[in-house]
Amino acid sequence: MSRSSYHPLSIVLHWLMFLLFAAALLFIELRGTIPRETGQALRDQLRNWHISVGILVLLAAVIRLGVRWRVGVPAAIVSSPLQDKAAALVHLALYLVMFLLPVTGIVFSQAGGRDVALFGWTLPVLVGHDPSLRGAVKAVHELLGNAVYFLVGLHVVGALWHHLVVKDDTLRRMLPHHKS
Repeated sequence: MSRSSYHPLSIVLHWLMFLLFAAALLFIELRGTIPRETGQALRDQLRNWHISVGILVLLAAVIRLGVRWRVGVPAAIVSSPLQDKAAALVHLALYLVMFLLPVTGIVFSQAGGRDVALFGWTLPVLVGHDPSLRGAVKAVHELLGNAVYFLVGLHVVGALWHHLVVKDDTLRRMLPHHKS
């Protein structure tokens, strides 16, 4: 690939993924601030939005991986071997979370006996009601949710490091209108 920046569709999907993760995390964090006794209807609505946006994360991740396979990525900007390995590991971890977080959320909900819906459209049941599975998958889902904060933080720190300290194009090439 001779491009120096990401394909425009890759850029759109990158920032869409950020917005979807932010929305999913916002909904579930807000839900935790609302008392069960007085706000159960709002808590339920926030959970439903969290689930729907989580499913959109999964769909966007599938599309993003397909676009990445189809259009590729620009060559890495040369840096140290340690930075290259760290960046590759963080990107791999982010992709794993993009897939595993929504899947564990679906399994967690269904194992708890709940239907899972995407803005009202009910998904097929993957697992039946199973309280012990629910507990185990809930723990994994919450661990992955917390990992998102850490991984996105590392991703942002790396981008800012390249932009402010190294002063290369690492950050700019994931922005719209960057010249290839």
